[in-house]
Formats: sequence, structure tokens, C-alpha cells
Amino acid sequence: MPDLPEFSLTRAQQEALRRWSRERPDRDVRARIILDAAAGVSVSDSARTLGVSRPTVSSWRSRYAAQGLGGLEHRPRSGRPPRIDEADVIASTLAGPPPPRRAWSARALADHLGISHTALGAVWRRWGVAGGDAAAVTLPTAPPLPLRRPRLLGLWRAADAAVILLAEPPEPAAGALPAVPAPAEERRALNGALNAALGTALTAEGPRAEALPALAELLAEVGAAHRAPGVHAVAFGGAGAPAEDEGGPAAAGVAWHTAPEFMSWPATLGVVCQLQLRHRPAAAAATHGSLLDALRAGQAAPLVWRCPAEGAAPEPPARTPRAFDQLALGSFNEKLVIESIREAGSLSRVEIAQRTGLTPQAVSRITRNLLTSAFLVEDSVLPGGKGKPRVPLRLRADAACAIGIHLDPEMITQVVVDLCGGVLDQRVLPLHEGADPASVIDSMTRMAREAVAASRAVSDTLLGVGIAVPGPLDAGAGVLYDPPLFSGWHDVPLRAPLAERLGVPVTVEKDATAAAIGERWIGAAARTGDFVYLYLGAGAGAGAFLNGDVYRGRTGNAGEFGELCAFALGHVTPEGGPGRVPECAPMSSALDKAAAAGLTWPQAPGAYESLCAAAAAGDARAVRAFREVARVVARGATGVTDLLDTTLLIVGGPAVPAPVAGLFLSEISAAVNRYPLASRLRRVHVEHSLLNESAAAVGAASGVFHASFAPRLRTHARAGARAT
Repeated sequence: MPDLPEFSLTRAQQEALRRWSRERPDRDVRARIILDAAAGVSVSDSARTLGVSRPTVSSWRSRYAAQGLGGLEHRPRSGRPPRIDEADVIASTLAGPPPPRRAWSARALADHLGISHTALGAVWRRWGVAGGDAAAVTLPTAPPLPLRRPRLLGLWRAADAAVILLAEPPEPAAGALPAVPAPAEERRALNGALNAALGTALTAEGPRAEALPALAELLAEVGAAHRAPGVHAVAFGGAGAPAEDEGGPAAAGVAWHTAPEFMSWPATLGVVCQLQLRHRPAAAAATHGSLLDALRAGQAAPLVWRCPAEGAAPEPPARTPRAFDQLALGSFNEKLVIESIREAGSLSRVEIAQRTGLTPQAVSRITRNLLTSAFLVEDSVLPGGKGKPRVPLRLRADAACAIGIHLDPEMITQVVVDLCGGVLDQRVLPLHEGADPASVIDSMTRMAREAVAASRAVSDTLLGVGIAVPGPLDAGAGVLYDPPLFSGWHDVPLRAPLAERLGVPVTVEKDATAAAIGERWIGAAARTGDFVYLYLGAGAGAGAFLNGDVYRGRTGNAGEFGELCAFALGHVTPEGGPGRVPECAPMSSALDKAAAAGLTWPQAPGAYESLCAAAAAGDARAVRAFREVARVVARGATGVTDLLDTTLLIVGGPAVPAPVAGLFLSEISAAVNRYPLASRLRRVHVEHSLLNESAAAVGAASGVFHASFAPRLRTHARAGARAT
């Protein structure tokens, strides 16, 4: 090994070295290595004193001898950033990875960000993050600022300085239900929307001194409105409380925190927004929508924004066209490929490009990523003509799975469904009359845990749990409101307690909507167009796929089929509202009609199955009972198809098993093609559900897949809003 160079530093060189070291704390060790060399300290002694390896000391001495101070600058490996924005690392951690992965591993995130695994671990430790599924962070400011449930209050930015105002409310009272985090897709979309909007905001420049009165005014307004629990101001770029001659004094009760150089204000803003989506999702929509609008406006400095009051309705989105976020666009293209393969069963790369309109290069890149993540698998090579043989790609059924639960007045049905629609596990639990909400939630929790414990594959690839229930409900909050035939059920939260107990995302859908999603997902190529799903069970409801996506309505209660039947038949209350139509409870109505005609059977849980068997055997009384129910249902179906102008009507649910499906389909088909005004222009095809009795449970599981993989584009105007 060649001898290391000896240094003889002049006083000016030593001062330059010390000044260079003081600019950044991480340079201190490198400067002391060179000063030790100039003082004649051996490599071993210098390494032992400074706590580094001897090769490290040797390397920095050699580089300084060859290049001076420039040789002491870090030289990152090719493709790795020379400097890490630690706030950006944490924002990416909280936003989460693309599906089917639910949380980042340290190595996967390091590769994604282009930094070393060691550097990522150091950032996580400095910010108090235990792993990729972090729920709280500590901003490494001076003094440090722990954040768990922050509320973003305001933003001021001028020139190279910025101030973020926020509050950390106290923890909820004991016994309060925790908020369910926003879906991972929404967190990733917000991260992309913020990055795009900040590109506009960062171009706004102006004299910092002239902007200080605006900061003082913002501080006074926010400080006065939030005296409890108090306001925290995180300052960047040397910003601080304005002096009295700059528009101050600052509002009392504002605690100041100085951000270090390695923590940018745009990425810190992203960290706060991501924590809001995890712990304050209901309030986050209005906050983030208002913030994104302010950032995109590109106003001249200073940029001043204040959070709208909680509970205030957000401004309606602008009607002008909006560009699509690049993050959403890339995600859309990936999901478009998945959707195309799912519908066809298998496709070659050439066929994918033909179906989607993507370039061959884009298809190659997307499919390579999906193959690497074990989401797709290659089939055997297709024989062909000239050129490179075509290799079909298909979804790996075991790449992901979901649990679907159907809550019915008489039973809980649970299924575990793989990505290709295969049912891996099925469990049924009868419910006794008057079952209370707490015991039912306990039963659903136990059944889900048993399904996960039964298979390691389920626990490793579970995306979430979907619950199908009768309405009315608040789909966004996951709360069930006074459902029919559920005695004593008033404002029952389902999503929050199940998500807390199971530790996975939980969705809640109306049973008819869930059945429509399941039909679309499982039906593949046979269900690619628009359709209405008529779900018949203990009650009657309708779900719809329109313009390529499920239609839920504003609150998730679209498809109240019984009211449509009531008005179609003139069943109204004295006040003019819809009256009760017995046939819209098809199972009990058919049993009542058959009993009135003289049919009898043992009073047992299998009474409806016995009636179906009698109809299939040709018993005239049973056949007449089903036809009478079907004719009433058909009048409502006529109204649905006329209203939506659809040409495909799917009929399914527990009330329509195979033995009596023909009776329902014939009556409904005759009505929807006879009565509508447009009957000369369209033929409505009425088909039996591919899912049949398990439609709601399988549909609830399919809803988890649909939320994760259905191709959708979010524009800037919607990126910060909660999905509905």
C-alpha cells in the first residue's frame, strides 16, 4: 500500500477547513481527519479517536491531498441522490407502496427512493418511525415536535423562507372509536397531487422583508382561533417570529420550531397531510382541497394560506378542465393492464398494447414490474408465425386475496376470495332473532381471524375485508342506520371496530352494490359493459355499473328498489310517500303466498329451499307463488331499465336459486321488453347471476379488489378529496 501523503496546512487552509466544517454538521469528522493528518496523528490513532475505520481515514486523506476541499464532498453511488430530503423519505413512507403490498419494507422503500438501506434506517430512527406502517413521527426540529394527530392550520412562504402552522389536538377520550385511515390509494394520490401543486408554488418568489406583515397577520389569526391546545410554528430557511417593526409582535401561545437543513418545507407539508389522512380522514378532505387550490394558484409571494374552519363545506371544484397527475396517470396505466388481462384471462404483450392503446414500450415496462412483483405470471409460449413468439400473461390467483362478509338478518356468510375469483374458504353462522350489534361484530371478527389463521397464504396476501349489509348506511363512515329486520340496530359503526380489531382496511357496501361489483369482477369478459344488478334476498335492491364504474350515489345508498316498485304500483302512504310492497321481501312473500294456497312444510330454516324444490317439481301452487312475486318485482325492474337506458339486467341473490331462476327471469324479461317507451330501440337481456346465492359475500370481497385495481384517473381538482 503506498504511503499516505503528509499535510502541512497553512493557517489560512486550516481556517478554510474549519469554516467548511461549520457549514454542515456532517462534515465535522472529515475535517478532523485532515486536521489530524496535518498534526502528524497516525491513521490508527485518528480512526480510534474519531470512531471510524482506518480505510475511511485513509480514503479522506488521499482525496484531500489530490483535490483539496472538493475531494471531501460526498460522492454518492451512481443513481443515488447526493443529499437526502428526510421529510420526503417520511412522506413516501406514510403514503405507502402500490398494491398488493400494504406497507413498505426498509429495503423496498430504499430501492424505490434510490438511497441506501443504511441511510433509510438512520432517517427512520431520527424521525421516530418504527417501520413502513408508521402512525406517528417526531419532527427533528429544534426543539423536536412529536406528531400523531396533527391539524394543519396555515402556511406562509416567501423567497427561501417558509412557516408551517399546526396544532396537535389531545388524544380522543377513552372508549372513543378510532378513525379508520384513508385508503392507501388516496394517500398515494395526495402525495402525487402535492408534489405536482408544489411545482407551481415553488416558482412564486418575492422579497422576504415585504412578506413579514402577512406572516404576522396569519400568526395573529391562527393564534387567536387556536389558543387551546396551542399552535406550533415550524420555520424553514431562517424564518422566525416577526419583530415589532416587521408587523409583529407574534401571537401569544405560538411555539416555534426551527427546521434543519435536511428537512424541506414542501415535504414536511406532505408528512403532516399524510398523518391527517391516517388519523383525521373526515376533516382532511376540505383541508387538503383548499391547500391544493392555494398551491396551484401560483400567486405572487408571499404565499399565505389558512385552513378553512372544520365542518365548512369545501368550495365546489372548478369547472375548467384539469390535467391529470402523473402519479395517477402511471397508476391508471398499470391498472388498465391488470384490468385487460383480468377480463381476457390471458393476453400477450402485443395484445395488451392493442387493447389498451399503450405503446409497446409502456406495456413492456408495466408488465416487467408486475412480473417482478409476482403479480403476473407467464403462460406457455403460443405457437405463431414469424418473429418472436408471443408469451401470454395472466394474473397470479394467489398474489392477493380478500375477505367478504355478508350480514343478513338470518346469518353471517363469509368467504375468502383470491384475485381470480376462486373461493378459498367459506363459513356460515346462523343468527338468532334479536342478535345485538356487539355480538354480531364479535362473531364477524372471530370468523375473519379463523379464516386468516387457517392459511398462511391468506395472512400474507390479505388486502382487506369487505362487508355487505342492507341499507341505509353511511358508506364513508361505515355506519349502519336502522336497517329493516334488524331489531334494536340504531347507528351501528361497523368499519371502525372491525378495522381496529383486524388491522386491515375495511370497506362497507350495500349488499346490492357489492353484488354488482362481484358480478363485474368475477364475470370478466361477460360483464364488461354497463348493467344493473337486481339483488333479491330478504329484501330487494339494485346495484349498477355505469360508464365503466360502480354507481353508489352520494351517500352509498343508490338502488332503493322497493320505493321504485311502490310508486310503479301506486302503493303510497296517505302523505304521498312510498308504501310497503310485500313482494319486495321476495323470500317471505313467496312463502306467505304458498301457505295461503295450502302448501305446508315443517317450520325449519329450510322452508324456502323446500318451496323452491316444490316449484322445480312442478307444484302449481309453488310456481304461482313465485310468478306473483316476480311480476311485482318486474314492474320495478322496468322502471330501472327505463331510467338508466341499460340493455343488461342481472338477477341474483339468495331468493333466486337455480331451481326457480327461470320463473323470475321469464317474468322480468317479458316486462322490461314490453312496457318501456324505448322498447322498439333496445332489447334488454335478462340473465341469471354468475354468483347466485353467494353474490353479496363474494361481491364484498371483490369490492376490495375493485378499490385497489380498477383503473380510474383522478384530476388535480379531486386529488385531495375523499373517494366516494
